Amino acid sequence: MKVLIVNISDTDGGAARAAYNLHSSLLAEKIDSQMLVRDKHSGDFRVHGFNCGLDKFFNMIRSVLDSLPLKFYKNKTRTMFNSAWLPLSGVARRINALNPDIVHLHWICGAMMSIEELAAIKAPIVWSLHDMWPFTGGCHYDEFCGGFKKNCGKCRVLQSTAENDLSRKTFKRKQKIYSGLQNITVVGLSSWMASEARASTLFKAKNVVNLPNPINTETFAPFDKLKARELFNLPIDKKLILFGAVGATSDPRKGFKELSAALANKDLQDKELVIFGSNKPREKSDFIQK
Repeated sequence: MKVLIVNISDTDGGAARAAYNLHSSLLAEKIDSQMLVRDKHSGDFRVHGFNCGLDKFFNMIRSVLDSLPLKFYKNKTRTMFNSAWLPLSGVARRINALNPDIVHLHWICGAMMSIEELAAIKAPIVWSLHDMWPFTGGCHYDEFCGGFKKNCGKCRVLQSTAENDLSRKTFKRKQKIYSGLQNITVVGLSSWMASEARASTLFKAKNVVNLPNPINTETFAPFDKLKARELFNLPIDKKLILFGAVGATSDPRKGFKELSAALANKDLQDKELVIFGSNKPREKSDFIQK
């Protein structure tokens, strides 16, 4: 079986790392896996990237043009929004030229390809959801709006009061294209994401499964706790509170604000907070000493 994993990058970002880990896992199982990415950073010959000078120039232009519709929403929130309207990226053509048995989509925004180009993919599609964008009207997180369970419009992220706003138009485009995708499996990487996808108008008639990202159990394996503390220069005599994510302290959805509030009134003399995946926060918290 020949699997083609499609993502905007092979190593840059959380979705890219997850996609590349899956690619490596498939290769370890003797499965023919390749990747198609817009931005290639690794030296893996099985990863096909758009890395010539002309490709990079057009990618830059496409990114600028793709964001133009958002200029009409001056009060938009900080949550990412993509309408993926630019045609002719060439991604579907490159996918078909590689002739895979299965196309595994991951994060394909950032002007990588348009919604309409999904219909040109010939092979069966598996789509892993790294955020909510595939089943919303364009937002990557709906800010508890729930509009994707109907047909979007009056978008909270766009701060729009119009029914037929950009979110509604993007939603209708997805609805039209998705209705023609007969051989597609949607993967929620968490049980919550799978549940939200099943509740959405766009994916409620599709096959949605919960399948977490793979973990290399040779790298991430049980280890002596005392030796681990010594290796990372962590205190032996304290309880450790572990918190981590990409953008752990800068992205409000990661929960650092709630963690700060939970620890604000606690006696932390016998405890140590360990944060990974982030730099020190801009505003120093009382429980962060260094």
